[in-house]
Amino acid sequence: MPVRNTDSVINEVITPIPLTTARLETAQDGVDRQIRDLVENLRPQMRHLFPDKLDALSGTSGWSPAARTALTKALRSGDPEQIYEAWLEAEPNNTTGAERIAREAELQRAFKRLEQSAEEGEATSAQIEDVRDALDKLAVSDQDTGQLTVALDELDTWIRIQEVLDDAEPDTGAAKALPKGRVKLIKNPNLAVGTAVVLSNSTVMVGNRGHGGVEITRGNAAEALGLPVINDDPLRDAEGAPQRSGTLIMNPRKHGETIRYVLNGEEYIMRAGTSQRLRTGQPWRIEYDRGANAGVADYTLTDGTYVWTPTERGWQLYKQRYDVTIDNTRNPRDFHFVVNDEPIMVRAGHARKLSNPYPIVIEYDRGNGTEMVSKSINFSGNVEVGVNAEDNLLDLFAEQGNAKRAVEPELFQ
Repeated sequence: MPVRNTDSVINEVITPIPLTTARLETAQDGVDRQIRDLVENLRPQMRHLFPDKLDALSGTSGWSPAARTALTKALRSGDPEQIYEAWLEAEPNNTTGAERIAREAELQRAFKRLEQSAEEGEATSAQIEDVRDALDKLAVSDQDTGQLTVALDELDTWIRIQEVLDDAEPDTGAAKALPKGRVKLIKNPNLAVGTAVVLSNSTVMVGNRGHGGVEITRGNAAEALGLPVINDDPLRDAEGAPQRSGTLIMNPRKHGETIRYVLNGEEYIMRAGTSQRLRTGQPWRIEYDRGANAGVADYTLTDGTYVWTPTERGWQLYKQRYDVTIDNTRNPRDFHFVVNDEPIMVRAGHARKLSNPYPIVIEYDRGNGTEMVSKSINFSGNVEVGVNAEDNLLDLFAEQGNAKRAVEPELFQ
């Protein structure tokens, strides 16, 4: 087949935004700022759980001056162990009070470390866990726990994004394609839906604006961008030029039988999965034994496609017409292709019907703009435009019973 690559038939899948040095540095600055803001917003929710020094000292009126001084110093240091020991030194039987104020101090210390690291752009998930552990030791209300859990989860997500960006290496140019298979996905609410940045062979940042907050998940990058990813075999490549006139006789591979026949007085043998092309402009008389004691068939073929078909009355040679629907309803982008040298387009979210007396050969660009592929459709039915899960490029897939395919195969149904 001739290779065509005109602008009118170029398809778009997703061209990732290049991760330039400047763009990476800007992203890192933005994430650092986001972490600092989240920590700052978290402080008022945490502060009422920290030790109340005045309240603690108000309960020590019966203590000796030395014991009160020791507790005051311990509270200033923020060291939970010192606070615990100072309290028990004055009230050996009040372990409950000592534990409560020591645990509050432990939460304050863990959060202060997180604050300092966030200011320096070095906050870690381990520090988030320290804060969680300190919270677990306190008798916090369910309402406070729920609010703090949500806030800490969001903060932890941004910290993990920070770690990914720190490991990312800028590209010298635009990435040609999305990584294959399941990868780590960072959903970024600051990026428009349908945009992507490849951070590594295993991590892609996808736009999520207007569709939720920041999130880290795993999945297929093309599917996350709203493309119909299909985990199945696409249509087979076409063999030879398309038939546009004359007569075509086909023996489908699925029947697995060899057929003998006489055409204009000459004997032929057609094996399963093969075909014969006859030029137009002259009559073609065919004779063959139907088998199954059905007798001999003898008639003249006209222009069009004929397919050998086994029936209860032996072999029949049926004339075919191909009615195909190109289903682009799940694809958010227009699909361009060529049939018989004619550029055709199916708009995003739509379908288009094609009819032909011969198998329909479709040529299309797979979305990388480098070459056209040719697929032969020798049946009537629906053919879906989708992204091949093997390489994240466009392909055509036969729908079975008009049922669309999914990205992941079902192991049990």
